[in-house]
Amino acid sequence: MIGEQLPLSVQLPDSASFDNFHAGPNAQALAALRELGLGEGGTTLIHGPHGCGKTHLLQACSRDALARRQRAAYLPLGSFAAEQPAVMQGFEHYDLVCLDDVDAPLQDRDWAQGLLRLLDAVKTHGGRCLLSAAVPPDRLAIARLPDLRTRLSACASFALRKLDDDEHAAMLKARAQRLGLALPHETIHWMLTHLPRDTSSLLAALARIDRAALAARRRPTLPFVQQVLTASAQPQPETR
Repeated sequence: MIGEQLPLSVQLPDSASFDNFHAGPNAQALAALRELGLGEGGTTLIHGPHGCGKTHLLQACSRDALARRQRAAYLPLGSFAAEQPAVMQGFEHYDLVCLDDVDAPLQDRDWAQGLLRLLDAVKTHGGRCLLSAAVPPDRLAIARLPDLRTRLSACASFALRKLDDDEHAAMLKARAQRLGLALPHETIHWMLTHLPRDTSSLLAALARIDRAALAARRRPTLPFVQQVLTASAQPQPETR
């Protein structure tokens, strides 16, 4: 999971890339991260609520850099918070280091010091760091380490916003077209009315529709979609 072996996305069911990220109100952040992948910029932090696409963008940036034959790494710090900060060692000379959920372990002083060392080492090497957090730098809960707060406060920062219903509808329509599905308007409306209104849940539902439509060789009409998603939401009987 560490280094050039990128983990599978836990937020989106398909391979995260810039091209399949529906920017909506986050076009400025997307443009900045594309430039980061090209080698422009130093340390950048994106922040926003769960489901706004932070993990997607970090993984997309990592993959884009790897495709350009750069040394890139994606580290989901939220998954490593119970580990030692030594998991961040070894990436000091990478061209791009993407650290997801950076706010998860930073109340621990050892983790905070480890992050500070990594940021300084990558900068000295001429590389870039991309961080994600739930809140902007000035609201991060950090162990008493003024130098780290100074570094994070000085980095470029972009707020991500969740898509609204119209933007989610446009996203679903565009993603369905990529999959070769013609989602009727009433089907999209039903999904937005009856499913959780977050990007990851909606895309997971669309993936289920796509698989079911291919298997049944059916069009994604509203009755078919209702049947597929209602069935997938039912608890499965235990097997013995």
